[in-house]
Amino acid sequence: MEEGKSNNESESIEELEAMSFETSLEELESLVEKLERGHLTLDESLGIFERGMKLARVCGQKLSKAERRIQVLTEENGKLRTENFIED
Repeated sequence: MEEGKSNNESESIEELEAMSFETSLEELESLVEKLERGHLTLDESLGIFERGMKLARVCGQKLSKAERRIQVLTEENGKLRTENFIED
């Protein structure tokens, strides 16, 4: 991570949002592993933590958006119609 630190610091939220959910989640898991190992300087740890928080926020937003998009197909008078998914 250290070698790409300047790129990560300047990476905008828009660039993070452009990443797929799966890619974002994989990177977030990798960052957590690095922090758990504990072989980083304080500055490295803070940079990784900050990026991780941004990725976690983006992943959460993508999950919320996906939940809103989920629709349930129902049949009414022989025709299919969609309803918004409502979580119990």
